[in-house]
Amino acid sequence: MKKINEVKKVGRPRTEINLDNLEKLCRLNCTMPEIASYFDIPLRTLEDKYTNEPKVRKAIDKGRNQGKLSLRRKQIQILDETNNATMAIWLGKQLLGQRDKHDIVTEDISTNKLSEALAIAERMARDKKE
Repeated sequence: MKKINEVKKVGRPRTEINLDNLEKLCRLNCTMPEIASYFDIPLRTLEDKYTNEPKVRKAIDKGRNQGKLSLRRKQIQILDETNNATMAIWLGKQLLGQRDKHDIVTEDISTNKLSEALAIAERMARDKKE
């Protein structure tokens, strides 16, 4: 016999995530889909937890930042040990958002070109009126 005040639970059971494991995965620069797969939860659930649970957000952000710091340290180590920066540069571009800076400089050899163009346009406008 059912009790009148008994509340029926609705939805899936709450998913708990081990924050230490979450931080370690983020330190390895795992993507959100990879992390969701590791914990065997839907990606949407992980994204909701990141948005709504400050402890989850803090673990993810802290892990990602530690991973970046570790990668920067490794770049310096590679440069110091081998003098070959290729791998360090590639990793930096892929994971740290580093990029090559290309300055584009244009030079107008003739200072008269713009004034010549304006003069032609003015003549065309005058000729059109006549």
